[in-house]
Amino acid sequence: MKFSVVFLMVFMLVCYGCASSPIEYGQKDAVSAADKTRLEQEEALKRKAEEARIAEENLTKARQEKERLLQEKIGTAPLTDIYFDYDSYAIRSDDLSRLKEIGDWLKLNKDIPIILEGHCDERGTIEYNLALGQKRAEVVRNHLANVGVEEKRVKVISYGKEMPADHGHTEEAWAKNRRVHFAFDRQRGVNR
Repeated sequence: MKFSVVFLMVFMLVCYGCASSPIEYGQKDAVSAADKTRLEQEEALKRKAEEARIAEENLTKARQEKERLLQEKIGTAPLTDIYFDYDSYAIRSDDLSRLKEIGDWLKLNKDIPIILEGHCDERGTIEYNLALGQKRAEVVRNHLANVGVEEKRVKVISYGKEMPADHGHTEEAWAKNRRVHFAFDRQRGVNR
């Protein structure tokens, strides 16, 4: 009889454990479903973050390639300063063929915006030289427009006597400072 009582108690414990198991499994299943949903959401967020990182890397690579190609194009540019006589903004006849060459290159490289910087020598007032530098840059822009370069690609600015190429105080130095300098407009960028 002792054996029967022990057997009965063990049997009841086993049955009790089995009877409570479905409730525990159901709770585990409910928790597992919530965990599964949360994990799926976390994975989706991770995938989106990874996709965004890859997109950013690709964008950076594209920008770097664009800059490399721009540098390559710029390296072939025949852009040289155009010089002017004292107190003049008329293009000299010896610069006309050079301006045509520059215009032809700019027409082939339509995606590169440029700046024409007008400069003067140190003689004259600040206001006078700013106006003269502006006229020099504008006459070069107009000449380029006449050979087919779109005016909207060309920005004009005058520095007057503020940025000399040669800091000397001789006629030779002044002749180097009376110029229009070509620069690439990086603020407007390429393909805009």
